[in-house]
Amino acid sequence: MKMETKFLRLRREVELGSRFGDWSVCWLGGWQKHRMFYLVMLVKLKPQLSILPSGFRAGALAALKDELLTRQRK
Repeated sequence: MKMETKFLRLRREVELGSRFGDWSVCWLGGWQKHRMFYLVMLVKLKPQLSILPSGFRAGALAALKDELLTRQRK
C-alpha cells in the first residue's frame, strides 16, 4: 500500500496527529537551526468511504441504516 507523504517547515511547534485539511502529522522532526522552522512529516488521509466495497451505492448505506434502526426498535 502506497501512502502519500510530504514534509513541512512550520513556524510553530505542532503535536503528533495535528490535521491540515486531508493531511495529518505522523512524524515530528523538531526545530531546525536557530529555531526558525519546525520540521514535520504529513501523511494524506483517505476518505472514510473508501473502506466500502467497490460498487457500493450511497443509497444502499441509507437503506442499511434504516434496517438496523428498525431491528433495534423491535
